[in-house]
Amino acid sequence: ACLPHSGNAIRLGITGVPGAGKSTLSKVISGHPSYQITQGEILLQGKNIAELDIAARANAGIFISMQYPIEIPGVNNIEFLRMALDSKRASQGLEKISDSDFNSLIEKSMELLEMDNRYTERGVNEGFSGGEKKRNEILQMAVLQPKIAFLDETDSGLDIDARIVIEKKSIIKFLLSKLDFN
Repeated sequence: ACLPHSGNAIRLGITGVPGAGKSTLSKVISGHPSYQITQGEILLQGKNIAELDIAARANAGIFISMQYPIEIPGVNNIEFLRMALDSKRASQGLEKISDSDFNSLIEKSMELLEMDNRYTERGVNEGFSGGEKKRNEILQMAVLQPKIAFLDETDSGLDIDARIVIEKKSIIKFLLSKLDFN
């Protein structure tokens, strides 16, 4: 189903019964190593990304929000975000983001998601509740501003407070309409 969109953004919702292949499709497109493409192409802005590894696909603008985000103990959340953004920028021939621009981006995004500074010092999803993990993934999306984002069951594992932030306040809708996903 094609959802309402503005500008160049196209929003597409993929629905189906459990086991229909929605998550599998997102994994194949993102380059998950458990899947092999035996024929055909995956075109992103006219370029075939099927032969690219998962990191190159992410740098090209593919983002996947997992149904059950994993923890990465010992990897600082903010350093992870900075490294991911700098990697994307480097792949585009851009310089690393300045400290002030990065801090501004993080501050605006975290305020929108009602996240406090505790998240910046913790490991990626380490000890996070289900709602905190989802907010953290949406923070990643806000920072990386992908061309295509697969949001797999955004309500899985959410407590009531997180559902209010993610759904009732339409955080995802706001991000899709206000951020520059070129």
